[in-house]
Amino acid sequence: MTAVMPESSFQATDLQRNAREVLNAARTPEGALIRDKDGTNFLVSLAGRASRDGYALEGLTNVLRLLRLTSLEDTQRDPALYGDLAWVAALPVDAQVEFAWAYANAIQSIASAGLGPVEDLIYDWQQTARVHRDTKLHGSLTNTIKTPLHHIEL
Repeated sequence: MTAVMPESSFQATDLQRNAREVLNAARTPEGALIRDKDGTNFLVSLAGRASRDGYALEGLTNVLRLLRLTSLEDTQRDPALYGDLAWVAALPVDAQVEFAWAYANAIQSIASAGLGPVEDLIYDWQQTARVHRDTKLHGSLTNTIKTPLHHIEL
């Protein structure tokens, strides 16, 4: 996600007079700027880019929230403060920090890799949080195996 100002700017009347030129400028990575008579500026860009940038901005806001929360004392960290990522509160603090940085890295790659890696990362960490929330399951998965595993092929 980069903040790039459009190289092309138009007057509102250009929408009718030079519609093709305005649309071609809007197809560029930075979009097109249209200035109305009252001085209001409009940015016209591809919907996919705007959606992706909005998703990335929301994700980076979540990362900042998570990192801020991990710096608080346990008693101050209420799950409601986590917003959409309330499930992260089930993780130990060091795992929350690890998730936040992995999430930030995945968000930075949205432009090239798309949303798939971010969604996969969130799903994987949600499963990890479920394990941490279920103490019986967590205990069974983290206990040392004492029985030899002779019958397992590698």
